[in-house]
Amino acid sequence: MNKRIRTGILVACALALPACGGGSNDDMAAQTGRLSLAIGDAPVDGATEVVVVFTGIELHSNGDTRSIDFAVPREIDLLAYQNGVTVNLLENLTVDAGEYQWMRLKVLAEPNQSDGSFILFESGAQYPLYIPSGSETGLKINRPFRVAAGGITRLVADFDLRKSIIAPPGQAPNYMLKPVLRLMDELEIGDIQGAVDLSALAALQLGAGSGAADCDGGVYLFGGAAATPDDMDGDATDGADPIVFKPLAYDGLAAVVPYQFAMVEAGTYTVAATCDFGVDALPDASEYNPGAADGQPGFQTMHWTSSGNVIVAPDGTAIVNLP
Repeated sequence: MNKRIRTGILVACALALPACGGGSNDDMAAQTGRLSLAIGDAPVDGATEVVVVFTGIELHSNGDTRSIDFAVPREIDLLAYQNGVTVNLLENLTVDAGEYQWMRLKVLAEPNQSDGSFILFESGAQYPLYIPSGSETGLKINRPFRVAAGGITRLVADFDLRKSIIAPPGQAPNYMLKPVLRLMDELEIGDIQGAVDLSALAALQLGAGSGAADCDGGVYLFGGAAATPDDMDGDATDGADPIVFKPLAYDGLAAVVPYQFAMVEAGTYTVAATCDFGVDALPDASEYNPGAADGQPGFQTMHWTSSGNVIVAPDGTAIVNLP
């Protein structure tokens, strides 16, 4: 059974580190900058809480890794912060100015532990949430960033749990967290909003006479102005995976369902909708192959309606309605 969530993390720092080197206060200010980062999320089917216990942070710059441990671990319920709403993990952390190669969020996420990260379902069942070798690896974000001297650098980490929480066979009662993290500058992000008409989408993809109730709706975001839609399968050989994707739930009344992709890095994208969202059940398996021929696995298992050349500007909102 796979449970998939999307989490956006905006990290803002609340610690102070000593500046390197000697000299006057002005000299020290020129050698350091301030770093910020924060956290948000999107829902997962059947879950009421997804709590990750953060214990510190590591920053790597030019061969040197600096580790900061929190005096008290931070327990953050990612489901409490959705659709662009964030919570500060760290704020105004004084660090050396310069180029950084990666960041690691240290977490308490070991199997069979009742005092670490966990997932809670509507049934009341609670299960440990673990990362393989979690105490050593944590949540590593492999993207360079720069801290300006004397300035404030605010970063957004897109914590995509929709692709990453699974219940692996033979590991009960544990759920495994295999997160995908993207690091962005807060000044370089916007969002995409719109609505999908499930009735019209069903007629296009499923044929005349089909309606909203027949459409298992989902909406996907891909990088590039004319991307070829693919399912989330962890395999780039059959097409680029979506940056983010989410279901479109029909309530039995309103066929037009709104959606939002928050915290999208400035750039050009393709938005695609499908009535076959249920096909994309496993985040690490290819249920759809855009290049498959008739008779091959994945051929036409998902139908797509796309809008390309979607431009996201910093602090802007792109409107995309489908079909």
